[in-house]
Amino acid sequence: MANLTTLLLTVALLATPLVLFFADRLPKWLHNFPICIVGLVVILRLIAFWKIDLTDAHVVGYLPNDVTGLATLMHIFTGPDGLMLGLLFGFSAGLTLRANHLLEYRWAAFIWVLILGWEINPDGFATIASTPLSSQPSVLDWQSLAYPIIGLLLSGLVVPSLTRQETTPSMHTIALFCVLIAFIDLTNSPIAWMLLGLTAHRFSASRADSLRGIASRRRWVGLLFIFVITLILLFYSVMQSTSTESVTWAARYAIGWILLCGILGALTPLAGFDAHPRPEAWGFLTGMVVAPALLPNIAHIGSFQFPLLIIAIIMPWIGTLPEARPKLSPNRRLLELIVFLLIMPLALHLSLHISTSILTMLLVAPMFVRFSTSVQEEE
Repeated sequence: MANLTTLLLTVALLATPLVLFFADRLPKWLHNFPICIVGLVVILRLIAFWKIDLTDAHVVGYLPNDVTGLATLMHIFTGPDGLMLGLLFGFSAGLTLRANHLLEYRWAAFIWVLILGWEINPDGFATIASTPLSSQPSVLDWQSLAYPIIGLLLSGLVVPSLTRQETTPSMHTIALFCVLIAFIDLTNSPIAWMLLGLTAHRFSASRADSLRGIASRRRWVGLLFIFVITLILLFYSVMQSTSTESVTWAARYAIGWILLCGILGALTPLAGFDAHPRPEAWGFLTGMVVAPALLPNIAHIGSFQFPLLIIAIIMPWIGTLPEARPKLSPNRRLLELIVFLLIMPLALHLSLHISTSILTMLLVAPMFVRFSTSVQEEE
C-alpha cells in the first residue's frame, strides 16, 4: 500500500497541474482527475490503517497499539504528511464542487504543486521493515478534521478571490481573511503566508486605487519610492530579528531570492500582465510575496514571511505619497509616511509578545474602514 501511495502521489504531482492548467482544452470529465487520484490515495490509506500494515511508515508512526477496528480510520490524517494529505483532499474536493474559470484552475495548479511538492514528504508513506506499533496512548486532535475543511475553503473561497479585485469591504472578504488567518495559525506554512500576502496586497492595492485614483504626473517617483522603501524595510527586518552579523550575512541568499522574484514580477507588464493598477509595483510586490513559498528551504527565508505581509499591505499607499496629488497636503503626506513606516518596527516588536495571528488581524482590520474620499477628488 505504501509503494502504491507514493506512486499515485507522484502521478498527482506530475499530471494534475497539466490537467488544471489546460482545463479549457480538455473534456469536462477530466476536470475530476484531482479528486479521483487523491481519493484513491485516501482509500489506500484507509486500507492500510484498517489492516494495520506494519510495513507502512505512516501507520507505524502515527497509529497507537491501543486503537483497533473502525477507530483506526480516524488516524489517516495524522502526522505532518497525513495532515497535508487531508488538506490536499479537501482542496481537490473544492475544485470538483465548484465550477471554476480557467484562471482559477491555473492558480489552483500553482498551489497544487506547492502543497504536493513541498509540504508532503514521500518518505512519510514509504515501505519499511515490519515494526510494532507504538505503545503510547492514542492522541487524536481536531486538526485531522480541520485540515480537509481548510483545503475545501481554499479552493472554494480563496482561489476564486485571486482572480478578481474587490475594492469595498464585504462579508465575503472578511470570511476570506478568517480562513487564511486560521490556515496560518494551524500550519505556519509558506503557502499560507503566500495566500494571505497575495490576498491582503490585492485588497490593499485595490482600495488605494479606488480611493486615490491614478496620479496624472510623477507616477514613476511613486514606483521608485516603493522599490527603495521596500529594500530598506527588508534589511531592517533581518537586522531586527537577528542579533549576530553571521546570521544577517547568512540571510543574504533569502534577500537575494526575494528581490529577484520581485524584479521578475515588476517585468511582467512587458509580457502583457498589466491589467492591475500600477502594474509594475503590483508585480514587484506579488513576486516578493510568492518568493518564500517557491523556495522555502533557503536559510532564514521563513523570517521574512511576516515582514513581507506588512510590506504588501502598506506599500500601495506609500507609493501614492510622492505622486502629484493636489488634494494631499505636504503635512498629510509626511504624517502618513511616518505612520506607515512605524508599522514595521512596532509589529516586529509586538510579535515577540503576541501571536502573529492576532497581529495579522490587527494589520488587516484598518482596510475594512470605509472612507468617503472619491477617486475624482484625488486625481
